[in-house]
Amino acid sequence: MSGLKDLMTSVYAEMSATDDVNAMVDKYFAVDFVEHDTIPGIEAEGRELARVMFGMMKGGMPDIRVEVDMMVEEGNKVAAFGAFVGTFTGEMMGMAGQGQQVRMPFADLLEWRDGQLVAHWGVSDMSALFVPTP
Repeated sequence: MSGLKDLMTSVYAEMSATDDVNAMVDKYFAVDFVEHDTIPGIEAEGRELARVMFGMMKGGMPDIRVEVDMMVEEGNKVAAFGAFVGTFTGEMMGMAGQGQQVRMPFADLLEWRDGQLVAHWGVSDMSALFVPTP
């Protein structure tokens, strides 16, 4: 694996394992990080949006893990395709979990600079929260 793919794998692994979202964001997200997606109901921007989003995901699925199906590196960018997988026991995006297993597919494009993320474009299939994994 290349350096940026290794870093990306570390971000996903730490997101899955950590109980300290703030430390993970501080480690991997540049102070001037830009989130190019709009997250309904979340007013935060940049690095603060990452804190809110990861905190919400960990709160909704405390056992969340990231399964990466493919990563492609081009210059200072990494594209990753996979799914967030876990047990939906908390609340996420205004929805309460019922203990169901979910697999929420995602596609991420992440830009790196000096070992930190500086930008993110992506999409996640939040409708997966309604459809339990068999």
